[in-house]
Amino acid sequence: MIPGKDELERIFLEMCKYDTTNPPGNEESLALFIKETLGSYGVNCTIQRVGDGRVNLLAKIDRNGGLPYLLFAGHMDVVPAASGWTGDPFKPVVENGRVYARGSADMKAGLSSMMAAFIDLSCDERFGGNLAFLATCDEEVGCSGVKRFLEENTLEITGALIGEPTSMRLASGEKGAVWSELNFKGKSAHGSQPQEGINAVLLLIDAYQRIAGELGGIEGLTVSLNKVSGGSKENTVPDSASCVLDIRFMSNISPPEVTGVIDKVLSRFEGAGQKVLLTRNPFSSSGRLSDCVRSTLVEIGREPEPLTMTYFTDGAFIAPSGIETVILGPGAASMAHKANEYVELEEIHIAREIYGKIVRNFFQGCV
Repeated sequence: MIPGKDELERIFLEMCKYDTTNPPGNEESLALFIKETLGSYGVNCTIQRVGDGRVNLLAKIDRNGGLPYLLFAGHMDVVPAASGWTGDPFKPVVENGRVYARGSADMKAGLSSMMAAFIDLSCDERFGGNLAFLATCDEEVGCSGVKRFLEENTLEITGALIGEPTSMRLASGEKGAVWSELNFKGKSAHGSQPQEGINAVLLLIDAYQRIAGELGGIEGLTVSLNKVSGGSKENTVPDSASCVLDIRFMSNISPPEVTGVIDKVLSRFEGAGQKVLLTRNPFSSSGRLSDCVRSTLVEIGREPEPLTMTYFTDGAFIAPSGIETVILGPGAASMAHKANEYVELEEIHIAREIYGKIVRNFFQGCV
C-alpha cells in the first residue's frame, strides 16, 4: 500500500523537525527515520558512514539486470537558521497552505517527494526499471557525502535527478563558483592622524571595486562580497583586513581564469594575497533524461524550457563523473537559506506525481 497525501505530509513535516544544521550536520538521526519509513513499505536501505553522525542512505529498486539505474538524489543537511525567524525553525508551521521551517524548501520537500515517488514505484509490480534513492550528508558545506558515495559506488547510473528547489522547473545545469579569501596589509597609526598610517580596510574596498569592475563585464558572472573583517580598536588605523568573495559564473570562464583576474588586481597592492577556499566548475547536461523530463513537463502542461541554477548542488560532483544530471524540485530557489523559509504544501504532491511520470517515461520501451 502506497502512502496517501496525508501520510506524505506527515512524513515531510516530521523530516522538518530534525535539526540537521550543518555544521555539524548530525544527519544520522534523519537517515534512520527515512530508513524506518522506507522499511515500513518493504524497502531495504543501506547506511553509508561518512563521519561521526554523518551518513548517506541508499535504497534501490532492481527490476532488470540489463538496464542502468536512474538516481533520485537529495541532501539531508540544512544551513544554520540565522536571525529573523518568527518561530522555532525546527517546529514546522502550516499556514495558508505553506510549511514554514528551516530546510522546508532546501530541500526536505524534494527529499520527501522523491521518497514517496520511490515507494510508489517499488510497490508497482508493472514497473520494470532500476531506480536508486540517495540521501546525502554535508551538501551545504563540503559535499563529503556525495564524494564518498561516488568513490564507493558500484551501480551503473545513467542519469541523476536532484530534487533541489526549482519551482518544478527543469534545470539542466548550474553555475560554477569560486570562494576566495583576500587579505590586505596596511600600517597602523593613531586614529587622529590617519595620514600617518595605511588603512587596510580602504585597500580592501579599492581592490574589491577593481575586481568587480574587471569581472563585471563577463556575461552571467556575479560577484558578492559576503564577509569583511578589519581593525582592532576604535582609535587605531587598521593594519590588516580580509574579505571573502563569492563569485558565480557560466561556462564562458573557468575557475583559474577567475582567480587569475583576482591575482592580477592584488598585484597592485603590496602585501595583499588570495586564498582560494572553494572552486566548482559549471555543468550543463543533455541527453535521454533531459529530453524525458522536458517531454513529461509538456505532457502535463508545464514549462519545459531549461534553466541554469545560480546555486550549486551535489550535481557539481555527480555530473563530472559522467552521469547526466538534472535538477527539478518543489519550492522556490529564492527561499533557500532565508529566514522564515517556506514551501507550498501542494508542491510536494505535484513533485511526487511528476517524479513518478519521469521515471516511468524514461524506462518506457526499455523493458
